[in-house]
Amino acid sequence: MNNAVEERARAQCALDAQIYGVPEAQIPALVERLWPVVAREMMGVLDPETLPEPTDVAQREAEYRQLKRHMSVGG
Repeated sequence: MNNAVEERARAQCALDAQIYGVPEAQIPALVERLWPVVAREMMGVLDPETLPEPTDVAQREAEYRQLKRHMSVGG
């Protein structure tokens, strides 16, 4: 995994969580779970050599979409 991609994805995920009002104490666990989804979005492609895909990636993508949807309607 490219460390720069992971770092940027984690930072973006944390920022998204803050923007959408996730309680501060819950953000680290959320970032740990959802950063691979953010990394895939950032990269625009799935490259298993660069970003190993979690076995439950579809569920994680749904969680991230839900987070973003919740935020886009004003919380």
